Amino acid sequence: MKRETAAPALTIGVLGAGGIAVALATMFARAGHEVRIGGRDEDVVAESSIVIPAALGVQGAVQQLRPWRAGLRGKILVDITNPFTGGHVDFVSPWATGGTTDLAAAFPEARLVGAFKNVWWETFTGTADPSVPDIHVISDDEEAKRTFLGLCAATPFTYVDGGGVDQARRVERMALRGVGSAGVLAA
Repeated sequence: MKRETAAPALTIGVLGAGGIAVALATMFARAGHEVRIGGRDEDVVAESSIVIPAALGVQGAVQQLRPWRAGLRGKILVDITNPFTGGHVDFVSPWATGGTTDLAAAFPEARLVGAFKNVWWETFTGTADPSVPDIHVISDDEEAKRTFLGLCAATPFTYVDGGGVDQARRVERMALRGVGSAGVLAA
């Protein structure tokens, strides 16, 4: 008789110490997940199945992750970056590109998932707000996307499959449609 074994627990590692890092780490911990958080802590990457770099822009995430390139092999890497200009009124990249595409090129050994790109970070600092749009999750790795969506099921938000990485540019630009960084409708 074959004995069934439970799937190994997945640990979520959040790299960063700013508002979005703390808010996401807190949200996932409240949802019952094991979470590691640290600024430049190699153990966060080494001990986590899923890594979320909370850095300013894709280039910031690339710089943050570069020392741990080998440690990302086979892990789910969640891109939360958006290529905003300083005033958050436009994007620094052309329409044909998206941040998740750039991160996938920089870390091809990781399993890329893009999430939390169409909402502002303040969304995660409190309880679910009915005015918060569905959170679009993108990836070309369907298993990684399903795994991540499963982890999100116990959080207070609604998540939808946003398609593949080729949809990064569309999903990223949703954040600028009518909502300011404080979550208030733009005038």
